[in-house]
Amino acid sequence: MADLSILVSSGGRRPYLVRWFTEALFRNGLNGRVLVADVDPYAPAGAVAAEFVPAPPVTDPGYPEWLRRTLVEHRISLAVSINDFELSRWAQLDSGGAYAALVRLSADRQQAIEDKVATTQLLAGVGVRVPPTLLARDALRLTPGQLADHLGSEQVVVKGRFGSGSRGLGFATTATVAAVVERARSQVTHRDGRPGDAAEVDDLIVVQRRIIGQEYGVDVIDDLSGRFAAVLARRKLAMRAGETDRAETADPAPFVAVGEQVSRALGHRGLIDLDVLREDTGENWVIDVNPRFGGGYPLSHVGGAHVPAAYVAWASGQTPQPEWLRSRPGVVAAKHVEVIAVRSGA
Repeated sequence: MADLSILVSSGGRRPYLVRWFTEALFRNGLNGRVLVADVDPYAPAGAVAAEFVPAPPVTDPGYPEWLRRTLVEHRISLAVSINDFELSRWAQLDSGGAYAALVRLSADRQQAIEDKVATTQLLAGVGVRVPPTLLARDALRLTPGQLADHLGSEQVVVKGRFGSGSRGLGFATTATVAAVVERARSQVTHRDGRPGDAAEVDDLIVVQRRIIGQEYGVDVIDDLSGRFAAVLARRKLAMRAGETDRAETADPAPFVAVGEQVSRALGHRGLIDLDVLREDTGENWVIDVNPRFGGGYPLSHVGGAHVPAAYVAWASGQTPQPEWLRSRPGVVAAKHVEVIAVRSGA
């Protein structure tokens, strides 16, 4: 059997993803290893990896050279990250050499999906329904009536323009939006985590039309050459800390069209996680995009999907089994707490 080395970077609290990539090697008839890199020496994912690699912060000037050296020394053929800030750094690196192993967006597409204003413009350009969006600075210049006319609703959502993990999120009406923006000012940051100063903070907040509907997690899966492959869907039942905590797997058919549109817009490799609100009329609205294995994917995995196995198949020049790219509808899954030893005792 051939060998394939895989890097899960910023593995953090996701030992399950390491186990699934290890299992993916076996499912594809391959030998190999799954390594974990993290800035935290006690990262739980490292405890189940074949090897743990200490990582510098992505803001460290030496990070690119550390990453290149890690990829070369460990002969990494496939590298995935779970961290938004790390993926932002990856997108800025050269496209060839050792960095070719990175599953990432191009620099321009990464920049677009990090900015909620640019995201809505990009997706609207390929026909995806996205909520009308204004910078807070512009929204606050309008009367409540003017703002309602512009957004198409008196119900609005306030969030960080470069938000991650529901940072700055709040709900308001056009009459109360100023108070909710005021609360968000202390929470929002630039994409690299820097807080905005008083003169620019209202450019770091967006005000959007609030869409009323059932929320779904939708994974749009392209192969590692950027060709559309499949969609997975989950009806969200509960959230915790901005991440899906419980969900029911759903028929992906109503989301295939939007998945193909997103694939055309982003030209991504691998899995893109979407938050989608589906109205009673059947209209789908994309409200967020994450270019990685999101917090909802494990709930589709429990329902029968095995996207890590598909990644490994593509990386090794094989064809994934069709069942790896679908889950059984109606499976209700929930996350729970486990404890793992991250360092052995004396």
